[in-house]
Amino acid sequence: MANARFLLRPRWLVSHLLVALLVVVMVNLGFWQLRRLDEKRDHIALVESRRDQPVAPVGEVLTPGGSDADVDAARYRRVTATGTYDAAATVTVRNRSQGGVAGAWLVSPLVLDSGDRVAVVRGFVSLTPGNDVVDAPAPDGDVTVEGLVVDPDRLDGTAPKDLAPLLRSRDVLPGLVLASASAPPEPSGATAEGAGPDSILAVPPPEMTEGPHLGYAAQWFIFSTIAVVGYPIVLRRVVARRGKEVDDDRDGPGGPDLDRDLDELSRQGG
Repeated sequence: MANARFLLRPRWLVSHLLVALLVVVMVNLGFWQLRRLDEKRDHIALVESRRDQPVAPVGEVLTPGGSDADVDAARYRRVTATGTYDAAATVTVRNRSQGGVAGAWLVSPLVLDSGDRVAVVRGFVSLTPGNDVVDAPAPDGDVTVEGLVVDPDRLDGTAPKDLAPLLRSRDVLPGLVLASASAPPEPSGATAEGAGPDSILAVPPPEMTEGPHLGYAAQWFIFSTIAVVGYPIVLRRVVARRGKEVDDDRDGPGGPDLDRDLDELSRQGG
């Protein structure tokens, strides 16, 4: 392997190091995707276990001034809430989309019989041609809603910031109710595209899928295997090509072939 010593030159050492680092990165990305898969599975198991619990009045699982731990313990519990909407205190959470349609969430506090209020995610509304949020009035009188408890701090986008002023009120329960049903019902449309001018669509519950993490992990491990197996093969081909070039140079002018020709000529001349 004397002709492979050139692989220890600085530029080749840099190449070896870069390939090794690339393999390490890809393997770590694969394990990171597996960890994300475990998180997804744990999330699905949590949602399913909480949904299996009986429906409870929201006042039994949340209390004003409750801690983050209290909200976490109540996440995804199915609850009911009965009261009247404080429509004037409705919060609009913008930058939402549903079914490929841009819009917003309408979150209205529901005043319970106890005097406490719970913020209810009544649903999704689209935008007007002027980019204003569609006005979907809350039902009047006594309203009963059913839905899931969600943690506002775990929402994405601007939702936590938009809802913070409302949730800071002392009489507001710390979690949200993601409404799935209302009596009397909200004005609704079948889909976001077919919704009426004042319709409001129920926001779907969290997805119960594992996502593409397993496939992504497999891809990263395949890429790393290709690098580990393929790079030595490339090096062997480079060494073989270099060796052939050296042999060709030896067979050129001044090489063994020329010496044999000169010997033959001298014998003929003698």
